[in-house]
Amino acid sequence: MPTIENPEARAAIVARLRTLNPGSQPKWGTLTAPRLLCHLADQLRVALGDIPSKPRGNWLTHSLIKWLAIDTPMQAPPGKVRTVPEMMSTLPSTWEADLHACEELLDRLARARTVAPHPAFGPLSRRAWSRLAWKHLDHHLRQFGA
Repeated sequence: MPTIENPEARAAIVARLRTLNPGSQPKWGTLTAPRLLCHLADQLRVALGDIPSKPRGNWLTHSLIKWLAIDTPMQAPPGKVRTVPEMMSTLPSTWEADLHACEELLDRLARARTVAPHPAFGPLSRRAWSRLAWKHLDHHLRQFGA
């Protein structure tokens, strides 16, 4: 299964990100492309501990849902999963700056020695965060047809 730890998988995600532009339209949902870049970067910031997150998990999210989300090829259904406020906390700047930030954060997470707990899933290994980040980016890139 792809992870952002894998240089080829990370490069493919970055290439897909670069196909977007500020006017790209989603196939579902209400995110704009500029807001999308900030949301993706915020998820990576939560993983790295740059944005502290409040624990919201329970035994179900720490076990079954975590396993489904990370360890299976199952994809999140379009428009059905709500995010935590921490992962929607950054406002768009310029397209170039936000894209650059997202790319830098991907590289940082791929090299990180430690990661923060996930708000719903609890403590994760760097590899699990790397897999979850890849799946999250893939989900939203499909949302925008990239």
